[in-house]
Amino acid sequence: MKALFTILFLFFIPLTNICLAQENFTIDPSAKIEDYNFGPLDLKVVPFGLGQEINVGKILADGSIQFNWPLIDLTSIENTNIFMEPLKSVLLGMSYCEDDQITEETENCKVVNTQFIYLYKNDKQLGVLYPASAKEVIDNEPANSYGKLVKGSSLSWFYSDSECNFKAQCSERLEWEGKYDFNKENIYRVHLKKGWNIVQYSLEEIENYKDENGEGKMEKKVLQESLENIPDHIKWHIKSFVKIN
Repeated sequence: MKALFTILFLFFIPLTNICLAQENFTIDPSAKIEDYNFGPLDLKVVPFGLGQEINVGKILADGSIQFNWPLIDLTSIENTNIFMEPLKSVLLGMSYCEDDQITEETENCKVVNTQFIYLYKNDKQLGVLYPASAKEVIDNEPANSYGKLVKGSSLSWFYSDSECNFKAQCSERLEWEGKYDFNKENIYRVHLKKGWNIVQYSLEEIENYKDENGEGKMEKKVLQESLENIPDHIKWHIKSFVKIN
């Protein structure tokens, strides 16, 4: 996660191919950031690269969040093929899954993970709006076994070019020189419709170990699942890159 906050702050050219909001995509109208004092801000995602940000809503002066996820025309966006991948590739990342552990997989569909919802004011990128079960989840570093790691959930938005499903329960053995030896479990229950979709990433179990370098933590059980609505346990957090006036 630390790499996220080294992003250069650039001005972008607004994407012009957006005209309508996606139907049948429910966002809790009561979503609100607690103790908010940054004033009105715009919300944008950048799934298709710099210069092609997409407006998805705003934060009002009182911290209320108003989402408006738009319909988009992929044919009018440059180089979408660079960013859109098979759902399996997007979900698994560097993880491994045997073919016989996969119970459902849609062929020939492509998706992109927005990863982050960025905060903008006067077209300047200021930070990130992070939906998570706890603020500490923001700083999780699963790639660093000596970094921070706490159990919890976070949300991201996937855009799919068609209906796309992936269901699997994957297990892989992780061991290293007697320091740790365990089975890591990754569970996927993802069913996407064409357009925007909510996907929740939940770290349910952590493997702890010790060696000469100190105490280490690794993900032991992870669940990724698509959702129709934002769950009650998700709170809205802000991570700023610069001082927000």
